[in-house]
Amino acid sequence: MSLTTPRLLLSCAVLGATLLASGCGFHLRGTGVDSVELNQLDVTAQNRYGRTYQQVLEALEVDGVQVTPTAAYKLQLLNEAQGRRAVSYTSSATPAEYELTSNLTFQIADRQGRALIGPETLATRRIYVNDKDNIIGTTEEEELLRREMRQDLTRQLLFRLSSITESELSSRESRLDQQGN
Repeated sequence: MSLTTPRLLLSCAVLGATLLASGCGFHLRGTGVDSVELNQLDVTAQNRYGRTYQQVLEALEVDGVQVTPTAAYKLQLLNEAQGRRAVSYTSSATPAEYELTSNLTFQIADRQGRALIGPETLATRRIYVNDKDNIIGTTEEEELLRREMRQDLTRQLLFRLSSITESELSSRESRLDQQGN
Protein backbone atom coordinates (compact mmCIF):
# COMPACT_ATOMS: atom_id res chain seq x y z
CA MET A 1 0.00 0.00 0.00
CA SER A 2 1.59 3.25 -1.14
CA LEU A 3 1.36 6.60 0.67
CA THR A 4 1.10 8.38 -2.66
CA THR A 5 -2.52 7.49 -3.21
CA PRO A 6 -4.60 10.66 -2.95
CA ARG A 7 -7.26 9.11 -0.74
CA LEU A 8 -4.77 7.96 1.88
CA LEU A 9 -3.00 11.32 1.83
CA LEU A 10 -6.29 13.13 2.35
CA SER A 11 -7.19 10.84 5.26
CA CYS A 12 -3.80 11.47 6.87
CA ALA A 13 -4.17 15.23 6.41
CA VAL A 14 -7.63 15.24 8.01
CA LEU A 15 -6.39 13.10 10.91
CA GLY A 16 -3.37 15.37 11.39
CA ALA A 17 -5.50 18.51 11.36
CA THR A 18 -7.87 16.96 13.91
CA LEU A 19 -4.99 16.05 16.22
CA LEU A 20 -3.48 19.53 15.92
CA ALA A 21 -6.82 21.22 16.64
CA SER A 22 -7.51 19.05 19.68
CA GLY A 23 -3.97 19.53 20.98
CA CYS A 24 -4.18 23.32 20.98
CA GLY A 25 -7.29 23.43 23.19
CA PHE A 26 -9.83 23.97 20.39
CA HIS A 27 -13.38 23.00 21.27
CA LEU A 28 -16.76 23.55 19.69
CA ARG A 29 -18.70 26.58 20.79
CA GLY A 30 -21.46 25.95 23.30
CA THR A 31 -23.80 28.44 24.86
CA GLY A 32 -21.02 29.86 27.02
CA VAL A 33 -23.51 30.18 29.85
CA ASP A 34 -22.90 28.84 33.31
CA SER A 35 -26.00 27.61 35.03
CA VAL A 36 -28.35 30.10 36.62
CA GLU A 37 -27.99 29.90 40.41
CA LEU A 38 -31.47 31.18 41.22
CA ASN A 39 -33.84 28.46 42.41
CA GLN A 40 -37.13 30.25 41.75
CA LEU A 41 -38.08 33.20 39.62
CA ASP A 42 -41.29 34.83 38.49
CA VAL A 43 -41.14 35.94 34.86
CA THR A 44 -43.37 38.62 33.38
CA ALA A 45 -43.47 40.36 30.02
CA GLN A 46 -45.61 42.81 28.12
CA ASN A 47 -46.25 40.09 25.55
CA ARG A 48 -46.77 36.83 27.43
CA TYR A 49 -47.45 35.04 24.15
CA GLY A 50 -44.36 36.36 22.38
CA ARG A 51 -41.59 34.11 21.13
CA THR A 52 -38.91 35.73 23.29
CA TYR A 53 -40.94 35.28 26.49
CA GLN A 54 -41.61 31.62 25.64
CA GLN A 55 -37.95 31.03 24.78
CA VAL A 56 -36.77 32.59 28.06
CA LEU A 57 -39.23 30.43 30.04
CA GLU A 58 -38.03 27.27 28.31
CA ALA A 59 -34.36 28.17 28.81
CA LEU A 60 -34.88 28.86 32.52
CA GLU A 61 -36.76 25.63 33.06
CA VAL A 62 -34.07 23.64 31.21
CA ASP A 63 -31.52 25.31 33.49
CA GLY A 64 -33.41 24.08 36.56
CA VAL A 65 -35.05 27.36 37.59
CA GLN A 66 -38.59 26.92 38.87
CA VAL A 67 -40.76 29.60 37.27
CA THR A 68 -43.54 30.43 39.69
CA PRO A 69 -45.59 33.55 40.53
CA THR A 70 -44.83 33.03 44.24
CA ALA A 71 -41.07 33.47 43.79
CA ALA A 72 -39.32 36.14 45.86
CA TYR A 73 -37.82 37.78 42.76
CA LYS A 74 -39.35 38.73 39.45
CA LEU A 75 -37.60 38.85 36.08
CA GLN A 76 -39.45 41.52 34.12
CA LEU A 77 -39.01 41.62 30.35
CA LEU A 78 -39.86 45.29 30.02
CA ASN A 79 -39.45 46.00 26.33
CA GLU A 80 -38.44 44.24 23.15
CA ALA A 81 -37.68 46.37 20.11
CA GLN A 82 -36.74 45.37 16.59
CA GLY A 83 -35.48 47.55 13.81
CA ARG A 84 -34.31 47.41 10.22
CA ARG A 85 -32.39 49.99 8.24
CA ALA A 86 -30.59 50.10 4.92
CA VAL A 87 -26.81 50.23 5.28
CA SER A 88 -25.78 50.31 1.62
CA TYR A 89 -27.41 51.07 -1.70
CA THR A 90 -27.07 49.92 -5.30
CA SER A 91 -26.37 52.26 -8.18
CA SER A 92 -30.14 52.50 -8.76
CA ALA A 93 -30.65 53.78 -5.18
CA THR A 94 -32.30 50.61 -3.87
CA PRO A 95 -31.08 49.04 -0.63
CA ALA A 96 -28.31 46.48 -1.20
CA GLU A 97 -27.91 45.51 2.46
CA TYR A 98 -30.05 45.81 5.55
CA GLU A 99 -29.05 45.86 9.20
CA LEU A 100 -31.43 44.17 11.64
CA THR A 101 -31.36 45.20 15.29
CA SER A 102 -33.05 43.69 18.29
CA ASN A 103 -33.02 44.97 21.88
CA LEU A 104 -34.40 43.45 25.07
CA THR A 105 -34.75 45.53 28.22
CA PHE A 106 -35.18 43.67 31.50
CA GLN A 107 -34.92 44.13 35.23
CA ILE A 108 -35.09 41.98 38.34
CA ALA A 109 -37.46 43.25 41.00
CA ASP A 110 -38.52 42.19 44.47
CA ARG A 111 -42.11 41.39 45.50
CA GLN A 112 -42.84 45.11 46.05
CA GLY A 113 -41.78 45.83 42.46
CA ARG A 114 -38.58 47.66 43.41
CA ALA A 115 -35.80 47.20 40.87
CA LEU A 116 -32.88 45.29 42.34
CA ILE A 117 -31.00 44.95 39.05
CA GLY A 118 -31.57 47.05 35.99
CA PRO A 119 -33.23 48.06 33.91
CA GLU A 120 -30.57 46.77 31.53
CA THR A 121 -30.76 46.52 27.76
CA LEU A 122 -29.29 43.67 25.74
CA ALA A 123 -28.68 44.19 22.03
CA THR A 124 -27.80 42.21 18.93
CA ARG A 125 -27.53 43.02 15.23
CA ARG A 126 -27.10 41.27 11.91
CA ILE A 127 -26.56 42.41 8.33
CA TYR A 128 -27.92 40.65 5.26
CA VAL A 129 -27.88 41.22 1.50
CA ASN A 130 -31.13 42.37 -0.11
CA ASP A 131 -31.51 40.32 -3.31
CA LYS A 132 -34.24 42.09 -5.26
CA ASP A 133 -34.35 39.15 -7.70
CA ASN A 134 -35.06 36.64 -4.92
CA ILE A 135 -37.63 38.24 -2.65
CA ILE A 136 -38.77 34.96 -1.06
CA GLY A 137 -35.18 33.92 -0.25
CA THR A 138 -34.41 37.35 1.20
CA THR A 139 -37.55 37.26 3.35
CA GLU A 140 -36.69 33.77 4.62
CA GLU A 141 -33.14 34.90 5.41
CA GLU A 142 -34.51 37.83 7.43
CA GLU A 143 -36.83 35.50 9.37
CA LEU A 144 -33.92 33.12 10.06
CA LEU A 145 -31.75 35.99 11.29
CA ARG A 146 -34.56 37.21 13.57
CA ARG A 147 -34.78 33.71 15.12
CA GLU A 148 -31.00 33.67 15.63
CA MET A 149 -31.13 37.13 17.19
CA ARG A 150 -33.86 36.03 19.61
CA GLN A 151 -31.69 33.06 20.61
CA ASP A 152 -28.73 35.39 21.03
CA LEU A 153 -30.73 37.71 23.31
CA THR A 154 -31.87 34.72 25.37
CA ARG A 155 -28.25 33.54 25.70
CA GLN A 156 -27.16 37.03 26.75
CA LEU A 157 -29.94 37.15 29.35
CA LEU A 158 -29.03 33.74 30.77
CA PHE A 159 -25.38 34.77 30.86
CA ARG A 160 -26.33 37.86 32.87
CA LEU A 161 -28.57 35.81 35.18
CA SER A 162 -25.79 33.27 35.75
CA SER A 163 -23.75 35.98 37.48
CA ILE A 164 -26.53 36.74 39.99
CA THR A 165 -27.07 34.88 43.24
CA GLU A 166 -30.01 34.92 45.63
CA SER A 167 -27.76 36.27 48.38
CA GLU A 168 -26.80 39.22 46.18
CA LEU A 169 -30.46 39.97 45.47
CA SER A 170 -31.26 39.61 49.16
CA SER A 171 -28.53 42.07 50.17
CA ARG A 172 -29.75 44.58 47.57
CA GLU A 173 -33.27 44.19 48.92
CA SER A 174 -31.99 44.75 52.48
CA ARG A 175 -30.22 47.94 51.41
CA LEU A 176 -33.43 49.23 49.84
CA ASP A 177 -35.31 48.40 53.06
CA GLN A 178 -32.74 50.33 55.12
CA GLN A 179 -32.93 53.33 52.79
CA GLY A 180 -36.70 53.32 53.07
CA ASN A 181 -36.69 53.48 56.89
